[in-house]
Amino acid sequence: MFWTPAAVLPRPGLAWQALGPDSARVTVTRGGGLTQAVDMTVRPDGQPLVVHFMRWSNANPAKKYRLQPFGGQLADFRLVQGFRIPFDVQAGNQFDTDAYFAFFRAKLRAFRFAVAGA
Repeated sequence: MFWTPAAVLPRPGLAWQALGPDSARVTVTRGGGLTQAVDMTVRPDGQPLVVHFMRWSNANPAKKYRLQPFGGQLADFRLVQGFRIPFDVQAGNQFDTDAYFAFFRAKLRAFRFAVAGA
């Protein structure tokens, strides 16, 4: 959802629900009962700003595997071949807590989609 929110457009196995005027949750269900809920905060025009979900990780002081908050922020959107792409993405464990640490930081310099048959 950080790079390709269109991948979660409505289809079988995806259920969307509004959480508020600027946020929504998509729940992805796969065979065998595996589900993952992902929350997204958007601007009034629908541009995603924040992605947040629970992740199985041991990135905590006890080094114990457990579900814990993960997420990040998207910024510096630019138009690329008709799509708005975030050129600045930061994400990490313990998102939206005092222990948050953004270990993933990406600042794109350029982006292009491959064209089939080109």
